[in-house]
Amino acid sequence: MSRKSFESYGRIAENFSNYTEISGRLKVQEESEKNIVADVIKKLNLKSNDSLLEIGCGAGNLLIPLSFAVDTIDGIDHISCIELLKRRFPKGENINFIPGNFLDVAIDDVYSKILCYSVLHYLKNRDEVFEFINKSLRLLSPGGKALFGDIPNSSLKNRFINSNRGRKFLKEWQALVNSETSGNQGCFDKDDELVEFDDDFVAEIVRKYQKEGYSTYVLSQPENLPFGNTREDILIIKTD
Repeated sequence: MSRKSFESYGRIAENFSNYTEISGRLKVQEESEKNIVADVIKKLNLKSNDSLLEIGCGAGNLLIPLSFAVDTIDGIDHISCIELLKRRFPKGENINFIPGNFLDVAIDDVYSKILCYSVLHYLKNRDEVFEFINKSLRLLSPGGKALFGDIPNSSLKNRFINSNRGRKFLKEWQALVNSETSGNQGCFDKDDELVEFDDDFVAEIVRKYQKEGYSTYVLSQPENLPFGNTREDILIIKTD
């Protein structure tokens, strides 16, 4: 994650007013955010004996409920997010916390499943995206699965907003957003050095890891997720 965005999320955790907002979403998406958990469990095929790493765990909106579905779960994020998560859920006996920026922290363990949700688009450029994915896959055990979720594909978004359904949705969405006051105002610095995902870049990611021997898939999101109409997921499976 870019340094600026990483520190911005730390400030949000320190000055939070709403757990959904800490995750980079809006208060009006609080209910739809809850649907992410079931979608992740299905796509990663989580089992009770899995060891799971969540990269960018935030305030635990996914980590906490997912901890009941697996054997162990490690969460890595800004120290302010980790401290907030510990206060929010102090009794997570199968949870281990790793403070720091994923690209800077040495991790010795391997995991059967890895989740990275709403994170990749906060990296600086395409090279950093590949560095991030490569490091994630090195932590994956043979046969393991990594889900890089909630990727905002600009090509997918343009197709949607130029459709009849998309135009109707956008009008309703803008009215809803305009009626909401965010508690994060002043906490998040605008970051102009962020990578952009489009069809070509998503396809490049898929081709790269397929050539390296990984089974790699682009997965659509259900419409009942916060950004289900304009975002998608990439699932990468490490061969045995």
